[in-house]
Amino acid sequence: MGSPRASRAREKDMKVWLIADTHWNHDNIATYCVRPENFTEIIMRNWKRIVQPNDSVIHLGDVAIGNRRAVRDILAELPGRKTLIRGNHDRQHSNTWWMANGFDFACDAMIFRNVWLTHEPSASRAPGCDLNVHGHMHTISRAKAEAIMKPWQKLFALEYLDYMPWDFDKFVRNPDKVPHTANGAKHPLF
Repeated sequence: MGSPRASRAREKDMKVWLIADTHWNHDNIATYCVRPENFTEIIMRNWKRIVQPNDSVIHLGDVAIGNRRAVRDILAELPGRKTLIRGNHDRQHSNTWWMANGFDFACDAMIFRNVWLTHEPSASRAPGCDLNVHGHMHTISRAKAEAIMKPWQKLFALEYLDYMPWDFDKFVRNPDKVPHTANGAKHPLF
């Protein structure tokens, strides 16, 4: 077990990261969202570079398309404790299947530090939450986003976040200040 002081020290050293819509091994996503051909390798390299073994990564869904056995191998290579909020491409498997195949925990939505975390934008905020951080919408146009999104919904779009996990607290503290650019282009929402 350990002393409360040791527990606080571990908590202080642990960072919490966000990532979404990795779509590992999904060939067509490179076309749909103008991703580089080697995006799976880029995401994995970035993850390994910044996430430490004691860190926690919250994945906002749509982990992979295709060979699910490859997912287990990919997740085994990546450091950190991994939590999955299942996305539309993940729901053909149960939460327990995902936990048996590389995630430490899996669910369909959760509240973390008073933030409602979902894959798709939520129609309403969970009680006590000021924000809904979600993925799913990728490279949505500004006009479409303004028509459907509420001010408290914050899109985590991997394509505009350099294909890497982002520090949870920095993103949530001021998501509009996170550099949302891809290939030199600014995200239309920011």
